[in-house]
Amino acid sequence: MPNATMKELAHTAYFDRVNLSANGFYRTPDIGYVWGENKGQMYFYFTQGVTAAEVQIDTLTGDWTPLRADIKMDVGRSINPSIDLRPD
Repeated sequence: MPNATMKELAHTAYFDRVNLSANGFYRTPDIGYVWGENKGQMYFYFTQGVTAAEVQIDTLTGDWTPLRADIKMDVGRSINPSIDLRPD
């Protein structure tokens, strides 16, 4: 299906019971944190982020249209500054 649309690919995968998602898990070594004492290493890295989306919903039909999405993330020291998007 080299010229198939995304809709056709997703439809075929669904009916052929092909999972199109993936996940993984990483167990961080050498961590241990004591909450009351505020001691130890909780993570090798710590990030914070927030996201908000503005969506227009037709309450009669249930149709929806995404109007805007904002994602802000504090990653501390950048791993690769050449791919970072910085606001002006």
